[in-house]
Amino acid sequence: MRFTPCKTWMCAALVACALPAAATEPAAANDWTLAGRLGLMQFIVVPEASARDRDYYTRVIEQSCGKEETCFLRFFTNSTGATPTVPLPDAILAEPTALFQRSIKQAREQFQWSCRLQLAEANCF
Repeated sequence: MRFTPCKTWMCAALVACALPAAATEPAAANDWTLAGRLGLMQFIVVPEASARDRDYYTRVIEQSCGKEETCFLRFFTNSTGATPTVPLPDAILAEPTALFQRSIKQAREQFQWSCRLQLAEANCF
């Protein structure tokens, strides 16, 4: 069998597919990290300084979800500096901040704070 080198664009595509989701995200002005995906669910690590800022989450949601698509986001901080991967390390799992769910089929959208942040007396998780 003879080895045939791949075209540059094909090699780049193969490498991109093999990297974890966070490494393939564009290096835009985002200060959050997509740790990974599980189906429609996205696991996002946000800076501790922004963990209680509702407007910040609105911007991340707009960057992560199309207006007319079903989208499930789970937000966490990472005070220990653990490597953000899926499945999430226990250190990150212990620091939930918020969740966002949008179902186009159900015509429903929900944002909830983590009870850990003590921002919502009712309807926190």
